[in-house]
Amino acid sequence: MSTFSSFGFIGLIAIPVLICQWIGVIGLRKSGRKAEWLLMLIGVIMTTLGMLAQFGYFLGYWFTSSFRSEWSMGMMIMVGALSALGSLSFAIGFALHGTRNSRITQRTTELEMMNLAQATELERLRNR
Repeated sequence: MSTFSSFGFIGLIAIPVLICQWIGVIGLRKSGRKAEWLLMLIGVIMTTLGMLAQFGYFLGYWFTSSFRSEWSMGMMIMVGALSALGSLSFAIGFALHGTRNSRITQRTTELEMMNLAQATELERLRNR
């Protein structure tokens, strides 16, 4: 499998995921810019930059012969690590966002139950 076709295969999976992440981050920006949103934004930016650097490397690899010696394997590992850290940052932000929303939903349910209990108690007192 050639280098470009392997990047194409990975891109088939990674690019749609990256697009979904960008849509999610843009959609959440209106709900308040909290720490979890910032983590997700930083993660998406890092992943995008890593992916663009990898794509630039592969384009340079195919179109210039001198480019091959300029980029070392260590540089490609660093670019891959950038993408991996971006994904990790997004995942942490997403987990924090999910637990925050879960707590909000749980608290809303508790308040609704208290409201119902108070309404029931008031009705019972009125009927005395």
